[in-house]
Amino acid sequence: MLRISNKEIIDVVKYSDDKVIIVEKVLLGDFSSYKPNYFVIDLNSGDKEVITKNAYLMIKFGSSYESIIAAVNNYAECESMILPSKNVLVVFPNGQAGVFDSDGEIKWNGTLKYNDSIVNGLAADGEYFWACCKEQNCVIRYTAENAKIDIRIGSANAETFVNPEFVSQDNEYIYVCCNSSNVRRIDKSNFVVSDVGSVVPGLKRYYKFGDTSILCTASGAYMDNGK
Repeated sequence: MLRISNKEIIDVVKYSDDKVIIVEKVLLGDFSSYKPNYFVIDLNSGDKEVITKNAYLMIKFGSSYESIIAAVNNYAECESMILPSKNVLVVFPNGQAGVFDSDGEIKWNGTLKYNDSIVNGLAADGEYFWACCKEQNCVIRYTAENAKIDIRIGSANAETFVNPEFVSQDNEYIYVCCNSSNVRRIDKSNFVVSDVGSVVPGLKRYYKFGDTSILCTASGAYMDNGK
């Protein structure tokens, strides 16, 4: 396992089949504010290269990124998804969500909730997205264009997902970080839930790109490709 950052990671975005963009949280002098730092990492070699803020925003939000970031705060801390219609969905940690059209104009906005509990996160799944509700111990699939609930897995009294707090995806699975210590996954084809395996303590985010995992804690990030 290779340590790739000693800072908190606030975003990870796929750049190509073998590279991802990492966004670090760099605290400023008074520690009450921060600036994002961007770099690209090669998933095979671990080599890093510089990427500009605008290149990152283009990949994350599409060609109308200037209009979108003018309408949202903390663009690095929201999750995004470019839909098949070319609309752009964004979800913030506090559950606020919105859909922008291809010109960057807002079409819909609201707050994701389940049983009055905040729902957040965004893991893409075709015309749907998955999010998690920590207080209700569940993961929910929504229709992406209008954020209507489609499927829910787990419940407040079940142990399928205990305190789920982050979701991500690859081509086959939805990955769910639970209890800051373990990761479970949902098979997209049949919704079967299974364990990923051992991970690092204090886990905040987990991503899978091919055979490589990116694991993020409050104090840094690691890359594991089994080498």
